[in-house]
Amino acid sequence: MYEFIDLGIADHDAAADGPPILGVEVTDPELAALCALGNIDPQHGPDAGPAQPCAAAAALSHPLPPPGARLATVRPDLDSVCAMALLDMRARGVAIDEAVAERVRRVDRVDSFRMGPWPGRRPLPETAEDILAEGGGADLRAVAAAGTDRRRGLAEKVALAAAWLQTGAPPESYADAAASSAQRLADSLRGGRTKVCPTAFPEVATVVSPEPGALGLGYRLAPVVVALNPDFRFANGKAGRKFTVARYAPRHANLDAAATELARHEPGWGGQAGIKGSPQDRGSELALDMVVAIVGAALPQEPRKVETP
Repeated sequence: MYEFIDLGIADHDAAADGPPILGVEVTDPELAALCALGNIDPQHGPDAGPAQPCAAAAALSHPLPPPGARLATVRPDLDSVCAMALLDMRARGVAIDEAVAERVRRVDRVDSFRMGPWPGRRPLPETAEDILAEGGGADLRAVAAAGTDRRRGLAEKVALAAAWLQTGAPPESYADAAASSAQRLADSLRGGRTKVCPTAFPEVATVVSPEPGALGLGYRLAPVVVALNPDFRFANGKAGRKFTVARYAPRHANLDAAATELARHEPGWGGQAGIKGSPQDRGSELALDMVVAIVGAALPQEPRKVETP
């Protein structure tokens, strides 16, 4: 019904000359201008805020583009590929039943960090099974892994997401990959290559790890996490230090203010309201302690006791 294109790697002149485009999380303003049919991007657009749904949730009711249109993104991930799959399913007349809707709600809870109150400090996980249980479950981790796999074309990723949305069965190879990733993270944590530490700010924890998915471990200690991947691989092939700063819920920190201050020291910081990152095309030069201090300054002014179970 539709063609799927990744504007991050597509020929932009060819994209401009083809059939009309509906964007899905096209966060680059110049590329968003190519999307004549609009851009489904509730969490990053001008009205972005904690109450906004993820793109997949918005795709349940967004007007369908005409047959032959193209669906485009610059960030293939769990949310965007599920959003594209839902639009294509609706256009093909596939029923969006309660089971499908519940899977979309799970994507929304994870992608939007709307997972209820922060549960308080907890012990770090000891096994891969403990890790898989968080972040939405093993099936969501598998679909997310498929969505970010650079070896697959976007149409393949959308097809895998559609199959999961309709059946609940994750792509088998990625389920195995998700389990292996969780095992690597558990081994890395046990061996000291992944470090999860408290800071001078009771509501901020740091995570230093080269492993995907390590950021979530920080929520075991605090509702605000400063994560550093010391050997991140950028889309342009370069490697370097990559920071991600996230909060469990809006009340825990003003990350917009933190990102603005961080960008004064290192242009390129940005992201949605609940999660910010250092530049996406090069390694960060900022010190971990400096990032923590700036994030700490963005905490609520009134002291508040950190919740404990």
